[in-house]
Amino acid sequence: MTDGQSLLVYAPTFCPRDHWQRVLPGVRLFETSQHLPPPSDGHVLWLCSDLSDWQDVSQSWSRSGSRVVVLTREPQSGEMNLALASGARAYVPALANKEVFQQVGESINSGGLWFPEDMLGNLLKMVSHALDKGAGRRVEVDLSMLTAREKEVALEASKGTTNRQIADALGITERTVKEHMGSAFRKLGVRDRMQLMLLVTGQRGAGESNDVY
Repeated sequence: MTDGQSLLVYAPTFCPRDHWQRVLPGVRLFETSQHLPPPSDGHVLWLCSDLSDWQDVSQSWSRSGSRVVVLTREPQSGEMNLALASGARAYVPALANKEVFQQVGESINSGGLWFPEDMLGNLLKMVSHALDKGAGRRVEVDLSMLTAREKEVALEASKGTTNRQIADALGITERTVKEHMGSAFRKLGVRDRMQLMLLVTGQRGAGESNDVY
């Protein structure tokens, strides 16, 4: 799933070890951050938000070049924003199934972000609104390489619209939405919805490699 070592640190107050070992084969488990090895470039740290120092640990490991995923008992917008601010690349329900953990691994390996879709949609809406009110640069974005349907999907996704909402609005399935989204990402050279939104709003040039964390 991931390059380098995969480590997971948790608090004694919440430790579904068997589940994590099923969804993350080969992961090394640590109870509390005191026993973690030093952070290293290329490692993946799955970090439980039950830890009192999780934000400090996230910042330290992110700065080292490690990829940090925050695991939460119950997703909350405020905590997700703190995870993003601390350098985490993903914010995931701790008891999510193996398919979700695989999606997260693929996303962070490619340099992208992974957050619960509904929460990420709200975040994109807030960022887009802030950009609309600010004095950021605005450019005409060339989406001519996209098909008409890919363009429709990309523009809706950049507004924070969920896959389900896009599917309902366009009369297609969520699977088809995901296929169009993946194709649009590849053609536009973006890795996730955040980069897509920045591109569409003119805050990021096509093909730029800067990551958004």
